[in-house]
Amino acid sequence: MKRVITVTRSQREFLAKAFGVTKEMVSYALNFHPVKGQSDLAKKIRCLAVQRGGFELVTAPTSEVVHDADGVMRKYFENGWWWEADKRTGLLVVLDEKGNLKKSIENAKVADIDAVQREIESV
Repeated sequence: MKRVITVTRSQREFLAKAFGVTKEMVSYALNFHPVKGQSDLAKKIRCLAVQRGGFELVTAPTSEVVHDADGVMRKYFENGWWWEADKRTGLLVVLDEKGNLKKSIENAKVADIDAVQREIESV
């Protein structure tokens, strides 16, 4: 997941002038750079950006868990695979892009779902 604060170009220029920094530093701050965007200065830049109308966006993978009315949770992946978990029985199954059963886990726990997701994402 990636975080970013969006502002207009003129707001970026304003932030650079207000803090006496380069446009690159403003970019590091607004993009939450893992090193250069974690300083107190970067936090102040983000705070002023939001005060002046900027807003934070969070990007996430396109796959999502869908809770169906039939008591089954499903998660679809970009590679075509998916898992299904029956909330009543605890049965977790993994299916490939053609719907072929690849794995079955009885009485699945949350840790099992996490492991299955990592496994599917690595295919």
